[in-house]
Amino acid sequence: MAENKNPMELLAERDKIFYDFYHNVTPERMPVISALQNPAVAGYCGQDLMEWHYNSSVLFPAYEKLLEKLYSDVCPFMPPVLIARPATPYQILGSQSFVLAANGLVQHPEVVGMVAEEYPELIEKGFDFLVEKVIPRQYKNMGFDDPAKMAYTMQLQINERNNEMQAYMPQYIGMCMKMGYHNGGTLGTGGFAEAPFDFLADQLRSFSQISVDVRRRRSEVAEAVEALTPIMWKMGRPPFIDYQANVFYPLHMPTFMREKDVRELYMPTFKRLMEQDAAHGVRPWIFIEDDWTRYLDLIYDEFPAGCVLRIDEGDPQAFKDKLGKKFILEGMFPFEYMRTCDTPKLLDKAKEFLDIMLPGCGYLFTFNKGPLVASDMDFDKYCDLTNFVRDYSHWANAGEPFGTPLNSEGYQIDPEIDKPLKSRLLFNWDEYKAANPYAPEASRAKLEAANAQAFSWYINLLA
Repeated sequence: MAENKNPMELLAERDKIFYDFYHNVTPERMPVISALQNPAVAGYCGQDLMEWHYNSSVLFPAYEKLLEKLYSDVCPFMPPVLIARPATPYQILGSQSFVLAANGLVQHPEVVGMVAEEYPELIEKGFDFLVEKVIPRQYKNMGFDDPAKMAYTMQLQINERNNEMQAYMPQYIGMCMKMGYHNGGTLGTGGFAEAPFDFLADQLRSFSQISVDVRRRRSEVAEAVEALTPIMWKMGRPPFIDYQANVFYPLHMPTFMREKDVRELYMPTFKRLMEQDAAHGVRPWIFIEDDWTRYLDLIYDEFPAGCVLRIDEGDPQAFKDKLGKKFILEGMFPFEYMRTCDTPKLLDKAKEFLDIMLPGCGYLFTFNKGPLVASDMDFDKYCDLTNFVRDYSHWANAGEPFGTPLNSEGYQIDPEIDKPLKSRLLFNWDEYKAANPYAPEASRAKLEAANAQAFSWYINLLA
């Protein structure tokens, strides 16, 4: 039990569990992954639901209080400065794409970043079009009509994020060390991107308009997702790679599309991203949003082995039987049980569910949907559930292989995917060297790393 071990003993135990799991070796037990959104954290501890958006360090007293009860093998809280969406950076830039709601969550309303007549410009200019046309529409303080204000606002936002990072992260790291949490991989080994079709629908054309475009501008849609593919590749690249390196892809559109359109317009570019992730030793971590039961064959046939699939809806037995030997599965435990079941019944439901998902290893217990605010679930009941999952989810055949390792297909790295983007805005070493002949070759890597950071800052405004 956790209370009988010091942090270093806990860390060693947890590190081995995760190391074995991601090397397709059955660990002694399933790792416990608890998760709470920051608005829920604030609500459970009686804090103002808005304050953490402007000073994330105020959450630490709440963290400490909740961690006295909640078991997890990884930190249950997402750092606002890295993963979650604090409102401040969006508000500074005048975002209409990400907006703070009264419940303390930053929400993404349906927005249109480009009109249909601009497909040729997106296809031709790619990243430059996003910077010059789309971002100023989605962020009102980033308009080129007032370049001085734009430049000052950008620096203000960058400074605010850096200051938050410097104040928050040392405390966060200290808390994780104190609790002996597995760190989930070296800092910088996680990435985020979208399937090119999802990015086109989500940030550029909107849910309603992309459906019209598929019918009326099909060839332009096909060209656009091809043009977006190298951008999404660069967006998702983690700076460092270790055995837990991953790129998170939330898949939005396929359940609203005909299978013919998914196969012709959605999958070819997304499949290329996944295969190149695998070839580079980076694991695609995919949120299968909504019910993909009708796409089970497509997932099995088209997704690379070793992907982590976080499943939203569907029959657990059907997904386990079809996908469990090729992929690592997460999710599917109905969050609704937290509202409708008392604790004994909840634990019975968890046992019934785990009896389906545990055999053969390759599963990580998580809800299909998580608690967003404190009123979504009883915190004490959640603690009872995580304790049960820890104590029940043991494998008798620890040390034996399971599943299918990442890149079992032997995908090869495609040099084309790593070529620099066509852009007049991004840094180009040859042009820089021609203008600055005294610059040593040794400075190239540093400047290109800075260029990658600048690219990430811009593209993440649309993530």
